[in-house]
Amino acid sequence: MTPLIYGYLRVYEGQADGDVRSAECALRHFADTEGYALAAIHQETDDGGTAALTALVTDLKRTGARAVVVPSIEHFGRSEVLQRHRWAWLEHEAGAQVHEVRS
Repeated sequence: MTPLIYGYLRVYEGQADGDVRSAECALRHFADTEGYALAAIHQETDDGGTAALTALVTDLKRTGARAVVVPSIEHFGRSEVLQRHRWAWLEHEAGAQVHEVRS
């Protein structure tokens, strides 16, 4: 059975639709080339919000999936501290391994 992976990205107000589609395609490509089935992509639309991140953790726990892919760590927030905190929170709260498309 192919393991599940969930995508996560932050969409900022005024961001071009093409940029969002490109990020989604990159997540799909990562899943395909790394042998995962992409279950869903959670999109955070509130600049400082965490609703989609919280929903992601809920889905990870519900399905037992342990993998998340993001376009880059910057999608966890604007500050490095926030980025590292949210990455660690996903690992701790859901036992997830986080992958970056661009490292």
